[in-house]
Parts: sequence; structure tokens; C-alpha cells
Amino acid sequence: MGKTSTVTFISIVASIIAFSIFISAFPEGIKISSPLDIKYEGRDFKFYGGIEGEGSKLYSINSSAILNNMSIEGKILVNGSFVFVSYSALFVAEKIFTKEIEIHGKNCWVTTDNNSTFYESIDGKIKGEILIEIEGEIKLMEGMENKSIEVVPESFIKIFPAKFNKIFFINGSGKIEIEGEEKNFSKYVFFRGEGKYNKNRLNASGYLLAIDGKFYDDEKKIYFIPLKIFALWVVAIALFIISSFLKKNIFIEKDEMFAGFSAIMWLLFFGISIYLWSCEMERIFGLSLMDVKKITIGSLLFLSLFIVPYLVAVGIIGFPAKVAVAAIFEMIGLSNVGKGIGRAIGFSLTTFWGISLISSLLNLTLSPLLRLLG
Repeated sequence: MGKTSTVTFISIVASIIAFSIFISAFPEGIKISSPLDIKYEGRDFKFYGGIEGEGSKLYSINSSAILNNMSIEGKILVNGSFVFVSYSALFVAEKIFTKEIEIHGKNCWVTTDNNSTFYESIDGKIKGEILIEIEGEIKLMEGMENKSIEVVPESFIKIFPAKFNKIFFINGSGKIEIEGEEKNFSKYVFFRGEGKYNKNRLNASGYLLAIDGKFYDDEKKIYFIPLKIFALWVVAIALFIISSFLKKNIFIEKDEMFAGFSAIMWLLFFGISIYLWSCEMERIFGLSLMDVKKITIGSLLFLSLFIVPYLVAVGIIGFPAKVAVAAIFEMIGLSNVGKGIGRAIGFSLTTFWGISLISSLLNLTLSPLLRLLG
């Protein structure tokens, strides 16, 4: 076995081990995306996900409950002061709608089909068609998905490939601040996140913020190109031109010896890039490639959303990064090594810059769908 083959073989084994170690060390990826801080004043919004807080009145029909170790069937009315938690609930118009809750209360009247009983303390679970009138602050958080409860318009659900859990949908009214800056909207605001609500005030953090047919994007741009990408292209073009005049053949033999290593290295970084991109898509959209188990319009939309922005990021970020790095190595005669290292760095920037610029990429790829909502 020659030196070149030996180096290539060692590179293959090392890359497989490195990829396995990386996935084991970061089973949920490296958190690249950051949620936006969102403040909203108004009542005209819906939330679906997990909800916990304080209630003053609870109605339930078609109920099956165990309260204080007693079984109750039929209609149930609870008046008093209680705390509750539900992992699949809809919050709208100051009320909670759910199919199942845990309840803990003090000094509550419980009225059923047959009688009315006062309890100094009450604990249990209730299943049925439940409505709760809230009192005080409630926590809006991740829960269990239940698509049978509509949070957003049906047209939105059909074209928006997101997991409908911890979903906020604000209709066109109220006051909203994003990262401390007040924003205007006339139709809707949509995002995935968590928060707290109290007396018409919502403090939340969220991903995937869409406003009136466009994703929220505060990147500085030259025309429609983010400034950092524009600068990267300028550097890449400049280095490419310089390298065409300063080519040298100092390390030709070394370059040929490490050609296999170079190819394996960029394939390793490509695999890591796809893995991290998938983790971030799951963090942002709540969906993963493992969720695509059958071909539907929704799954095709999600696959497009996964693939198209990534390919765009490779084209506008990864490619110029590869050209810039390869040009530097070209100047000393390490063309093959430079291309491999350039691609590796290109795929790394594709992931980290691409995710940090995901709103810009989504506006280039998915926002036309959002505009169909009117």
C-alpha cells in the first residue's frame, strides 16, 4: 500500500470515528439559532401547547374525573381558587379549552349532576370537554401535539410546514415589540415559542416569526443580500483573482499524497453540516426528517423547506468560502488540499451563517407561500 492509499485509508477510519463521536457528544446538535424576545399587548391571539396557571371557574361536560380519590361522571362545575396544568390545550379569548387537566385547589365548590360539595382542598384529574376561566398569570409552554384543535386558519395549516405545538397566532390587532423595538402589523403574527401571559400582556420568546406574509429579518443588507455574505463574496473574488497571478508549484507531491485525505475531510464536514442543519430545523420548526414517514403535501413542503434553504446557503455562503480558502492554498501549490479544506470550511459556514441568517433565506424561499394567505 502506497503512502497516498495509506493516508486515504487512515482518513476514512478517522472520519467515521470522528462523526460518531460528534453525534454522541451533541445528540441535539449545537444550539446555533436564538429565539427572539417578543412582547405583545392585547387579547386577540391564540396559543396551543402546554398551559399551566390559576383558574377561577371550570366547566366540563362528558366528563370522567377522579377528584380527591372519588370518581365522577357527567357534568362538572368547579368554582373557587385552583391551579391547573394541561399538556394539550388551546388558549383563546381569556379562556382555556382542553380535553384533560390536572387540578389542585383550595376552598372550591364542586357541582355535579347530582349535588354540590364544598372542598377545603381538591386534587385530581378531569377528562372531558373542558373550559377554564383564568385568573392571574398563566404559563404557555411546550406540550403534546393535538392537531384536532385549530389555532391558526386552515389555509395557514395547509401551507405552513411546522409542528403545531407551542404555537402563537396573533390576529391583526394589538401592540407588539420584537427585541425591544415596536413593530407594525395589520394581518397576523405567527411564531413558535413559549411565554407568560397576564392581564393582556404577553412576554414570550419564539422562533420562526412571520409578520404579514414575511419572516422577521433585521439583517443589514445591500439590496437583498445580507452584508456579511456580500463581504464574503468580495473577499472570495479578490483572492481568486490574486491567486490566478501568484500560482506556485512548491508542494505538488504533498498535494497529491493528501488528495484522498482532503476529499474525506470535506465529506466529514458535509455530514456534520447536514446533521446540524437537521437539528436546527427541528429546533425552529419542531419537525425532523424522522417525522416524514409518508408522502403528503405537508411532508413535501417540509422537505422543500429543509433542502431548498440549505442549497441556497451552500450557493451563497459555502461556495465563496470554498473559493477563498482554495485560492490561498493555490498560491503555494496545494490545490487539492485547498479545495478539500475550502469545502470543509464552506460547509461549516453554510450551517452556522445559514442558520443565523435563516429568516433571510426563508424570505427568499418560503415567503411567497406566506403571501398566499393574503
